[in-house]
Amino acid sequence: KLEAEQRHRWSNFDSVKNGGSLVDIQDMVANGELLITDRDSGGMGLAHLAAAYDRRDLLEWLVTSKAMSLDSKDGRGRTALDVARASKAPGTSRWIEEFHARNLIVKVVQRHYQQIIATQRLKRRTNAQISIARIYRGYSKRRLYSGVLMRRVEDSQRYAVTWGKLISSNLTHITCWSDLREQVNDMNNAQLLDDSFFVETDKRLSKATEKALLVSEDQPVVDNTLRDASLTDLEVEVDEVPEKLSWASFRMTGHVVKWLKRGDKKYKTFFVRRMQQLANGEKSRILRKRLKGSATTIFETYLEQKSGFRILYTEEGDTKVIWFVSPHDKVSRLMKLIDDAKTRTTRQQVVPEAVIASLQHDRLIPSSQARREVLLDVVGNVPLKVYDVNHMNLEDIATNSWVPRLHLSNEELRVVEEPGTVLLLGRSGTGKTVCICNRMEYDRQQHQGDSTFRQLFVARSKRLTKYVSGVLGDDRCSVGCFLTYAELLNELESALPQLSGRGERPFKPSTRVDFVRFKDYYASRQELSKDAARTNLGPLVVWTAIRSFLKNSIEAFQSSTGFLSRESFSNIGVLGKNRCRVPSDLRDAIYDEFEQYQIYLQSQNLWDDCDRIISLIKRIEYARRNDSALFDSVRRSKIYVDETQDYTQLELLLFFTLSGPGSLFLAGDPAQSVVEGTEFRFEEVRSVAYFAAGNNRKLVPSKPLSVNLNFRSHAGVLNVASSFLDYLFHYYPSSAKQLKKDYGLFQGSRPGVLHKLDVKLLKTLLSDKLNGAVVLCHDDSAAYWRSILDYTLVYGIREAKGLEFKAVIILNFFEELPLQRPWRNLLLGRAGSDFEAKFTVIGTHLKLLYTAITRCIERLFFVETKGSVAGDAAIRRLTTTSVKHLGEECRALATRSNVHDIDAMIMTKDEFLAEGLSSAEIAESDRANLDKMLTSLNRAIFYFEKAGNTLYASKARAHRSSVHFRLENRSQVRNIVNTEGGMVIETKMARIMENLVKEGLLREVIDLFHSTESILSRYTAEHLE
Repeated sequence: KLEAEQRHRWSNFDSVKNGGSLVDIQDMVANGELLITDRDSGGMGLAHLAAAYDRRDLLEWLVTSKAMSLDSKDGRGRTALDVARASKAPGTSRWIEEFHARNLIVKVVQRHYQQIIATQRLKRRTNAQISIARIYRGYSKRRLYSGVLMRRVEDSQRYAVTWGKLISSNLTHITCWSDLREQVNDMNNAQLLDDSFFVETDKRLSKATEKALLVSEDQPVVDNTLRDASLTDLEVEVDEVPEKLSWASFRMTGHVVKWLKRGDKKYKTFFVRRMQQLANGEKSRILRKRLKGSATTIFETYLEQKSGFRILYTEEGDTKVIWFVSPHDKVSRLMKLIDDAKTRTTRQQVVPEAVIASLQHDRLIPSSQARREVLLDVVGNVPLKVYDVNHMNLEDIATNSWVPRLHLSNEELRVVEEPGTVLLLGRSGTGKTVCICNRMEYDRQQHQGDSTFRQLFVARSKRLTKYVSGVLGDDRCSVGCFLTYAELLNELESALPQLSGRGERPFKPSTRVDFVRFKDYYASRQELSKDAARTNLGPLVVWTAIRSFLKNSIEAFQSSTGFLSRESFSNIGVLGKNRCRVPSDLRDAIYDEFEQYQIYLQSQNLWDDCDRIISLIKRIEYARRNDSALFDSVRRSKIYVDETQDYTQLELLLFFTLSGPGSLFLAGDPAQSVVEGTEFRFEEVRSVAYFAAGNNRKLVPSKPLSVNLNFRSHAGVLNVASSFLDYLFHYYPSSAKQLKKDYGLFQGSRPGVLHKLDVKLLKTLLSDKLNGAVVLCHDDSAAYWRSILDYTLVYGIREAKGLEFKAVIILNFFEELPLQRPWRNLLLGRAGSDFEAKFTVIGTHLKLLYTAITRCIERLFFVETKGSVAGDAAIRRLTTTSVKHLGEECRALATRSNVHDIDAMIMTKDEFLAEGLSSAEIAESDRANLDKMLTSLNRAIFYFEKAGNTLYASKARAHRSSVHFRLENRSQVRNIVNTEGGMVIETKMARIMENLVKEGLLREVIDLFHSTESILSRYTAEHLE
């Protein structure tokens, strides 16, 4: 029965196998004749059979209506798709595949949709939580910080009211005093052609030079009185001037070169045509016209008849010198300037033979050397800078690529053409800086077209860098760079990253130890010291030993510790007895002080210049080995250093490291080595060069070159300076290299001496006859005398180094010296052979006195307000012939002056203005020392008022008010501005800044902000930044 029943059920599947209709099969399923779950004799269900017999309609109905699974397996473990493929049923196979694909897509879409829904739901929950937290946090913070927020709002409102006017100010292109100096120089170049601008100078220039010249009664004097030649007086005098047929070359001044560089191309063409006509010997009235009214022969050539320009030239031997290209109405003015320069040049040759013989007898000029004439500039007693132009290259002048060739004398050529590293020695005022300018221009011409060629001029004085920059043209971006030594160090500090893992520290200005700070530290140690030997050591002796030998010498740099060992310092053979003149019995005590000083630096986290230089040298060397791009950014092709005597060996090594051992030009005067702590001899430069050159000995500089013609001071001043140098070289032979005595272009009066002069009388003298003269004294006394005399032009001698003044008063130099009796013995010829060993510091004081004397251009006075052992001896030596000078007969070098007989000092407004700008620039360059800035600005105001320049006086007062403000508030702390007094301070600061912007002193605005940022609220500081 069971078997029959089973066979009956199997027979029901025949309807599917035999192609029964879908309706019949559906009825059978509906009537229960055919169950969905039944299987045929082969184990296949309805879905498998529908797939096997390609019954797509049945399969679709079973799957969609009866929810049969396509994944169920038959008796052989096959799915419906497997059966359809095995039976080769294309319809059902395709349908099953599409069904699976649709299901998969639906599942993926549904899953993705569910994920999106879940993410959105999570995001809504998160946002709700954040909103709730934000609302709660805002509520809490508002309750907690409601006072701070209100203050912030108040800060914003106060900022708008206090600083709004400053923020909306219109800035000018003038940002500092250096820009103002350049503006004045441009005005002066234009006003050089203006008769009225130099009226006062014209009246006094000839008078001053005549007074400076000693002329015998039988010697004819060239008449320098020039009448104003009107344009109608400029007539031709062809018969009086012999005409040369032709000339192959000529020279032009820097004024002409500047005119050609800036001139219109059409005018350049006219100029070239005139030069060609003159060179070919053509004659006509418009080519060669002698000007009347001048004491010397000056010619005029029409540039072009319609343009109104004239070419002014003179004949100097076998060549022509083109002085100016000028508008017609300025010819009279420029003729007088040329005539005055020519007259001053000629006066070098009209000094009486008796005077020449006296100078040669005193070895002030060489007896065998012929007197050479130096053509002087129209604006002062400096050599005229001229350029050579050859007739064959005249056409090049009209091109933009034309570069004039500087004309150099044989002596100048010897200096500028010297290969490799050059050492140039010369006394003060002998034109060392001019030689540097010539060498820089010569090097530029030699490397023209070399895009990698870069020059660097370095000096300690900002005034000196501006002067050299002005002479050469400040082309900082391509060729030339003119920096003070401090600016160079700051640039290197910024460009070179510190070496990680080397224990380097930041070199903050506030933690620097200089000599002033060292003296305070040393004085505190001396109070606690019970060792008599150490107590007798002066701070300058110890500081010099540390700075020049123990830390900043080549031997110290080569040691593993970075400084000299005790054994090396104590051993005289290591440094040499001439180089380090510290007595051997004091060296152990000095080394003890050095060790304590090093402990002091480390414990207080301080540093000195030696530490910084060593760090920079190591960083440069690291960049050279590991980062060529960084090294190329800081290196220079040529470096030119002025006042080289102010640098230690390690500081010189920094220059060698930046440029290479054969690319330096070093100029200086060993007798002016007065920087505290620097014991300098030019022999030490060669030691540094040997170290830097390694095995290439060709790069070591040869023996120094020298210049000895003084352009600054006249013979009366130079004789006194030379006398004190004789003491230095005789008793301190190893302290400075002895050069040939320098001699001046002009004779001049001997210095005056005012002995035991009452201070009140001196004060009256400075306010009347000598108003404008500069008072030089010991640096420690400068502030005292500035206050006592109520006179702003009081300088410390070291402070005045590198400057020059028309009249100088050396005040109480001898009375304030610490070693009175040794000085008396020195001046009166009583010093013994061991004088140097006993009194080393006197050598430094002699250099200091020489530096003070050589600041003078025309009038020099020695003033002692009270008697002293050294002062009385100095007056006797200067004013009498009773004292033998180093065993030889001597003559009086100075005269005793009567206060009532002193002539009134004459300074023109031009000179007062120039000095005022120089003082203001000094203030701007010494930003770290506010007291010195204030002193310099007071001097600037004094000079500007004397010049009658109310505009610049107003600028200087605005600058001074800013420095005053910084001095008054440098100890304040942040947020004082939130007090009532702080609001007053901030308002005052804003008004000062507004005034500075108005006066065009934007650099001081920035300095003021950075120096007083700590007293501002953070809101104000951030927004002003």
